[in-house]
Amino acid sequence: MFLHKKNVLLGCFSAAMLGLSSGALAAEEMDHSQHDMSAMDHSQHDSTAGQHVHHGHGKGGFMFEYQFMRMEMDGLLDGTDSVNTRDISGATMGAPPTNNMMTPYMMSPTAMTMDMHMFMGMYGFTDTFTLMGMINYLANDMDMIMHMYTPTNVFAGDMTGAMDTSGIGDTRFDGMFKLSNSWTGSVGLSIPTGSIDEKVTMTMAGTNILNGNPMMVTNGPMQAPYMMQLGSGTYDLIPSVTYQTGSGNWNWGGQASYTYHIGENDNDYTVGDILEINGYGRYSVNKALTLSGRLEILDWDKIDGQDPLINPMMSPAGDPNATGGTRADLLFGISGHFAKYHMISLEVGAPIFQDLNGPQLETDLIYSIGYQYMMM
Repeated sequence: MFLHKKNVLLGCFSAAMLGLSSGALAAEEMDHSQHDMSAMDHSQHDSTAGQHVHHGHGKGGFMFEYQFMRMEMDGLLDGTDSVNTRDISGATMGAPPTNNMMTPYMMSPTAMTMDMHMFMGMYGFTDTFTLMGMINYLANDMDMIMHMYTPTNVFAGDMTGAMDTSGIGDTRFDGMFKLSNSWTGSVGLSIPTGSIDEKVTMTMAGTNILNGNPMMVTNGPMQAPYMMQLGSGTYDLIPSVTYQTGSGNWNWGGQASYTYHIGENDNDYTVGDILEINGYGRYSVNKALTLSGRLEILDWDKIDGQDPLINPMMSPAGDPNATGGTRADLLFGISGHFAKYHMISLEVGAPIFQDLNGPQLETDLIYSIGYQYMMM
């Protein structure tokens, strides 16, 4: 099923690229090997916050970028349908509580924030080859709920809690090859520097509605769910192809990339492969201000295998079968150039379509703020 969806998405991207290539003549008039450091030139080569449009630098060209990105999730989806946590989770009171056999999971996530601090550098070794290196610092926070029942299945109240993890993520290197003024090909390698052994201790607290007494349960330290881990645990190969062109104050293009996770990690699972397609457009209002919009389509497979330390009945966040899906995000951005070499940018967006192998947390909001320093 996922292979079929990826073929369809790749076909859509190919059709889009054929349409974009009609502007190739205009792109050939833009000599990307020449840069006079004007802000207008920057607008043809920078990355909107949250988006990394692969592009080459001339020999000796350099760029440093910092981005803060946040994704906010709230509520659950199974396919395209909303799911109530009470329909999928519940625990029978005791010491400790046990999974209520009326539901597949003991507890459920209700909301999550994922923050990423990204540090990236690019250097042009030749006019046709640029190397990019990137490392991230991640911070994840997940809210949980557990619906408590008596041994006779009488509802006794809700218990809520939270878990968090943070640390260095995986490290990535990309070699980018300028194929023409419009086309760039790249091959990336992700190195598993992010932990897949994060532990969490979580206290669930609430009030017994039958007698008014407080209820409290502490679990942990225990292996954090898959979404709370900081890396894939595998070396990942990431090929991509990028098309860019422009005319006047307009610049547009597209990029397709595929993340292939090589082998199985030390915890006996493989994170699902990811197909990512971006189409974008930019308009330079003047030499200092650029507006942008883009559509991003993500399709990712289920986790293959299972971490033996993660109980899949504890929560859907720990169930490999409740992973994978397709999402389309629509985002808008603004960037400003100043002091010749510097740029700040903001991008905000939200999904316009989600189809998840659930129950999974539903993404509500995505935004990023970036700073870029570029010398061509």
